[in-house]
Amino acid sequence: MTSKYRHFKTSGRCHCATGLLLLAAGIGSGITWAQSDDALTWSGSLEAGAEYNSNVSVSELESATGEADSSANVDAGINANWQASERLSVDAGYSFSGQRYQDFDAFDLDLHLLYGDVSYEFDQFSVGTNYYHADAKLGGDDFLTLKQYSFYAGKLFADQWFVRGALNFADKTFDDFAQRDADTEGLSLDLFWFFNEGNSNLVLGYAFDDEQAREPAFSYEADTVRLRYTHDFVLFDKETEFGVGTRFQDRNYQAVTPGLGARRDDRQQITDARLEMSLNEALAAAIQVERGNYQSNLASADYTENRVSATLILSF
Repeated sequence: MTSKYRHFKTSGRCHCATGLLLLAAGIGSGITWAQSDDALTWSGSLEAGAEYNSNVSVSELESATGEADSSANVDAGINANWQASERLSVDAGYSFSGQRYQDFDAFDLDLHLLYGDVSYEFDQFSVGTNYYHADAKLGGDDFLTLKQYSFYAGKLFADQWFVRGALNFADKTFDDFAQRDADTEGLSLDLFWFFNEGNSNLVLGYAFDDEQAREPAFSYEADTVRLRYTHDFVLFDKETEFGVGTRFQDRNYQAVTPGLGARRDDRQQITDARLEMSLNEALAAAIQVERGNYQSNLASADYTENRVSATLILSF
């Protein structure tokens, strides 16, 4: 690959009902852009903002308060890229996310994420592997440790289309809910279309995950479909990015859930829109709205939530 799309990798920000874990599903896909001719480059960011949530919840525990609250959020991250050769690239980084609710402090979240990624570009395609280690605290107590590694390959077509496939393996360990500890095996496939002279892109993705928990009632197979559109443009003489996307997941549980008398059958759809505007070379502002619709025959896992957030982003 000789174009500006150097390689694609699982990346990310973890995201779910409390801002935690879609990493395990392997659903985030990002683009690493070639920005410097230096062999070793660094970048970082600091973010601060506020969020309103209509239904404070933790999807991993099927726990929703049914009440609204607002939170203060902070994020910080640092990333490094070593271009070991023209074809071999090594990425590593660390990020911290913190969320503090005004009333429901038992749902306060701290998330530490460490990752490494190695990729190699052949003449016709690229291959790579990455590893993520995430530690989460909920309400000030240790909550969840996630370890995920992936193997991926991608190919660029006609400088407009990129297809990427990955095999994903994850291990989840809960500190106080050992019956939910699980190993996950999955695969994902993403198709990227770049158009409008590279200012717009459309991503269509599919993922299958087989999660085997210590307690069979928490084991499931899941099919996930996702679609996202992103467009870069100039608004009020400022560089601006708009994105809108949706993700639908169908989960089929493998054993009868105690107290339910049947196997759980869950469907989740999360839709969001985000607008980010550069204020100067280092500072940007973003607003985001999101709706999560969680449908289940288990009453505690059947709910909806709406989120609205505003964030200032400092990049360096």
